[in-house]
Parts: sequence; structure tokens; C-alpha cells
Amino acid sequence: MRLSIVFLLLAILCSSAFVAAWSEKDHEIFRLKEELEKHEGKGTTFYSFLELETGPGSTSDQITKAYRKRSRQLHPDKNPSKEATDRFARLGLIANILRGAEKDRYDFFLQKGFPRWKGTGYYYARFRPGLFTVIIFLYLISSGAHYVILNITANNERARMQRYISECKAQAWPNGFPPADSSKRKIMYENGKVFMVYPDGTVWIVDSESNEEYLLDVNEVELATWRKTILFRLPIWLWDISIGRYIKFPAKGEPNGNAKKSRQPKTTNGTEEPAKRSVQGGVKKKVLDDGKVVGEASNVAGGRRRRRK
Repeated sequence: MRLSIVFLLLAILCSSAFVAAWSEKDHEIFRLKEELEKHEGKGTTFYSFLELETGPGSTSDQITKAYRKRSRQLHPDKNPSKEATDRFARLGLIANILRGAEKDRYDFFLQKGFPRWKGTGYYYARFRPGLFTVIIFLYLISSGAHYVILNITANNERARMQRYISECKAQAWPNGFPPADSSKRKIMYENGKVFMVYPDGTVWIVDSESNEEYLLDVNEVELATWRKTILFRLPIWLWDISIGRYIKFPAKGEPNGNAKKSRQPKTTNGTEEPAKRSVQGGVKKKVLDDGKVVGEASNVAGGRRRRRK
């Protein structure tokens, strides 16, 4: 859960970076547009203020001609007032934008829609996602990031275990072949880890406390799957802490809660034979047909391990 919160925070920061991507020229266009509609009326554009009927298709000469005409009409000398002075100054700023490189930018916003001011920045108003939409978007982004991290972690663990295996074999078999007497070789690392290399090419790590050996197998390292991400785990967790407390589904293979328990295989004398399991040293073990003892999976050298005697 802590990891999912980190992903959500990162997604929010990324979204904020996109929102804050407007340039200073863009902000000037937004400000002039809002001031123009506030004083001249809703829907007033830079072109209508200059009385340009051709709109975005107006040429630079047409814009200059219209500006000169409007400047004579709105000059403060003819209308001495604070409002007239502000209108005249606004007219000059608008004309400079339409006659400069910012015209294409203004035309873009005029066609696609202007963003609205939302207290801390400008946001597009044509589509304003609700809280639910934002949460779903961040949830999917976080799930994708979680999967990427799980995949990187699994690959790193596999590479780490393969490095141990390769280095141990290189030290045990300098010529690249197992010894002629088919004996195992003991390898000790500077960090105190002890490994055993067997003639069959398998490498085992030795537990310093119990002196038990655990197989190093890169295939034991679980790969990343979507079921391990918060895309699946978060809904399951929410179910378990809420409705799942009161609704219990039957276990796999049991059609209902009253299903009979699976019967143990019987021996020749008719009694039920217990499962072939033994507990040695507090660790569960399963007895295989070949007599070897394989311990349950646990983490060693970055991967899962199996016990062998």
C-alpha cells in the first residue's frame, strides 16, 4: 500500500508538470482574452475588437489597417477617461500579438478552446474530468508503474542469482569441466557466503546455522505479472477489509460450504494413510520418491531456495 501511495504522488506531480507547461506569451494571451471579454462583452475576440471580418484569415496588412482605424476611434484624446486609456492600451497589445509570431498561438486557442483560470493555473474547460475519472486515471498510471518496477526487480534478482551461479562454477571448474572424480567443490565468498558446486552443474548455498544446502535456480524467481500489481491487489484488499469479511466463497473444488472433506488414501489394512510430511528442525519438508528432502521455498541470494540433504 505504501508503494501505491508513492505512485499516486508521482502521477499527480507529472500531471501538475503538464498543467504548468504554458509559456509567458500564452499567459499574456489568456489575460488579454479575459480582460477583453470582461470589458467588451462575452465572446469578443481579438479580431472582432479590431472589426476584422476575415478573422484568423486576416493578413498583416489588413490587421495594420484595422488597427490604425480603431486607434483613431479609441484614442484617449477623443475620449479622455481612464477607461478609454485602458481600451487604447489593450488595442495596442492585441494588435502586436496579431501582427507577430503569437498570432498562430492565438488562432490555435481560438479554434481548440481557451483554458480557464482555476486559482493556481489555467486548465482546459472543454473537458473537465470529475474526481472519479481522475482517480481511475491515476490508478491505471500507478498500476503500470508498479508493473514496470516489479519487472525490473525480478530481472535484477535473476541476474544476481545467475552471477552467483556463474562465478561459483568458474571458481570450482577453472577448465570449464567438472572434476574427473565427480566430487563436489566448496566455494567461499569474501562476504562469508558458502556455496557447493555439484558435478551435475547445480549450485547450492550453505546455511551457516543449520549447514543445510539450498538450490540456486533462476527459474525459481517469480516474474512480474499484472496480478501482483495494485491493479488487482488493491480491489482484493478493499474487498477483504469490507464485504469479504461477511461473504465467504467455498474453496476451489468445494461446491458449497457443506462439501465433504477430501479423503486420505487408504492403506492395505483399511485405515487412512496420513500425508507424507515430516517436520525436522521446525521446517516443513516433503518426502519425495527418490528419498531426497526438499524444503519449502524461502528467500536466499535474492531468489527462492530448496533444501536438500
